[in-house]
Amino acid sequence: MTLQECEFKKEVEILSLNGLDIKLKIRLYEIGFFPTSKVQVLNKSYSKKTILVHVLDSCFTIKSDIAGCVEVKYV
Repeated sequence: MTLQECEFKKEVEILSLNGLDIKLKIRLYEIGFFPTSKVQVLNKSYSKKTILVHVLDSCFTIKSDIAGCVEVKYV
């Protein structure tokens, strides 16, 4: 399952980041998106192009196509 498919406010664990270039992967690692991190989807934009996520006591908005590359599982 990908982060894009998650239910709101359900905690998930990141398994892997697939199909992303190295610069974007490094940026995601810097903000806390790495395997074994716990993440929650808080909201999605009306057009579903961006997703508000909570990770490591911070909130970030990421694009849906990037969220589709983040493989997760429910905790």
